Amino acid sequence: MTTMQQELQTRWDDLTSFVSSQIRDKWWQKICDEYGKRPFRGFEHLLIMLRAFDKYKDHLRDRYATAMAIFFKNIIYDPLADDNADKSEKVFREFAQETTFDSENYVADLISKSGLSSTGAHLNANQSGEDDAHFLMDFDMAYLAEPFDKFVELERAQRKEYSHFDEEKYAQQRKQVLKTFLVIPNIYATTPLREDLEGRARDNIQREVELLEKGERKD
Repeated sequence: MTTMQQELQTRWDDLTSFVSSQIRDKWWQKICDEYGKRPFRGFEHLLIMLRAFDKYKDHLRDRYATAMAIFFKNIIYDPLADDNADKSEKVFREFAQETTFDSENYVADLISKSGLSSTGAHLNANQSGEDDAHFLMDFDMAYLAEPFDKFVELERAQRKEYSHFDEEKYAQQRKQVLKTFLVIPNIYATTPLREDLEGRARDNIQREVELLEKGERKD
């Protein structure tokens, strides 16, 4: 087990201390099976989300529920599918039904809402989000503001999930996605993450777009 997995398991064990070890271990194995098979939105992405949670948890209305939602938000993830949030919510409910967890509907709602590609807080310059769902969405995008070398590493990992695309097609589609981030008023819905991460995320994205346009990004 890697150091990253050990940290994640410790967090999971702490979060699920209210359930039996049998159920806890069963669902940890499910998390490993799903996240461990992906080059992107795998263990590292999950840990980036949790570290963002650590930094901004004082802004959350329900810290515990949001932490639980982080583990299940991307438990089902297919980059070509549009129903990942629905499927992830279903998996979470399966977990909740095996436990005495009493915030099932709240967490399920967070997972469902976080599946939106954007909200009014992203599309209106003077608007910000304060709900836990907005923070969950922002945590999922926290990787965009990693140091540029790490950002590039994560972009390359994401490229592997589109191995069925040739370089030209992938570059075109990826540029389109990245440019969308640059034209919307806000990448981050919440004020704290916007203040801390927006500038660096935009710089990273702009640099990556320029490399793609020059044909210098070969992964």
